Formats: sequence, C-alpha cells, structure tokens
Amino acid sequence: MHSILRFAKTAYVETQNLKPLLSGYTNPDDFISRLVKRGELIRLKNGFFLIAEKIEESPVPYEQIANLLYGPSYISFEWALSFYNMIPEGVYVITSASATKSKIFKTPTGTFDYTYLSHHRYAIGIDQKENTAGRFLIATPEKALADLIHVKSKDLKGNDLLADLIEARRMDEDCLKNLNKKHLIEIANNYRSKAVMNLINVLGIL
Repeated sequence: MHSILRFAKTAYVETQNLKPLLSGYTNPDDFISRLVKRGELIRLKNGFFLIAEKIEESPVPYEQIANLLYGPSYISFEWALSFYNMIPEGVYVITSASATKSKIFKTPTGTFDYTYLSHHRYAIGIDQKENTAGRFLIATPEKALADLIHVKSKDLKGNDLLADLIEARRMDEDCLKNLNKKHLIEIANNYRSKAVMNLINVLGIL
C-alpha cells in the first residue's frame, strides 16, 4: 500500500480527501489514476474509491459505501431485510431507497441498486445502525418491508401477499408477527399506499 493511503481512516476514500495529501505532486489526478492502475485503489465511481489492502484485512463496508456512493439514500428492501435476519438467503445486490432518481452502480465489489421514493415516502422509518466499519443509515424492519411491498408486490392482496412473503420470499413468520404495528400504521399514513395497508391487514391475521 502506498504510504499516502495509510492516512485514510476508512476502507473508502474520496478524491477530495486524497488531494490535500498530494500537494507535493505536480498532477494529483494522474497519480490517483496510477494507483488505480496498480490495483491499490478500486474505483467505484469518479472520485470515490476503495483501498484494496484495507478490504483484504476486513469486510467490505457495503452499508457505508451504499450511503455515500449515491445520496441521499438509506439501505432498504432485500439487503435491509437480510440485515435484520428476516429472510434466510444471502443477498448479492446492495439495495437502497433514494430521494433522487433510481440508479444502479455496477462496481468491482458489487452492484448497488437505488430505488426512488417520493419525499413523503422516503422521509419516515430511517434508523442509524453501527457495525465494525462505523455508522450507516438503514430502514427500520417495518419500513424495509413496506418499501419492498410498495415497489415489488403492490398488486398482491390477502392470502396472495401472505404467500409471497412466507413462501416465495421465505420470510420468517415470527419476525413478521413481531413487527411494530404502530410504526407500520405511521408508515402507511405517510406512504398513502394501498399496498402498505394491505400489508398491515395481512399481518393482522398472522
């Protein structure tokens, strides 16, 4: 690892944070490009990189990267439900809700998928969690499920929705029973979505 990169406190770094350390270089951008070519930096998008050696030493900080790669955004949908152990399968796309337009980033370390939500749907049910890499924004379990239903299962009702959750998506039934119904109703009121109200009705029969 180049000595300059050792100053980074995280596994990810932005050009604006590197350039003050490169004041002695005639062309800092060219030097950064050489670090990418040598494999010391992994470019996720223009101006945003992973430090290769740091992710060899510890897990890739997917949640933090997702928050910073495109924003404002928070982790939601399948990735959040997996984080809360509500679905058993591994999730290979890092899914987020975005307050701006939908976008997908295909990077060397994974695919980051952002789905647009209007402001009144976006702004409720966001929590802050912490892992070994630091803090990040993520939907509450209730909001992650509401986001998923609204975007991907909004035409399903009653038993069809229940079957989709438990059989098709293999969600843990006990986790569904233990969701905060008051919080779900609060989300539904802000969402103004029949799909989320259908979810509340379905959870009421479990």
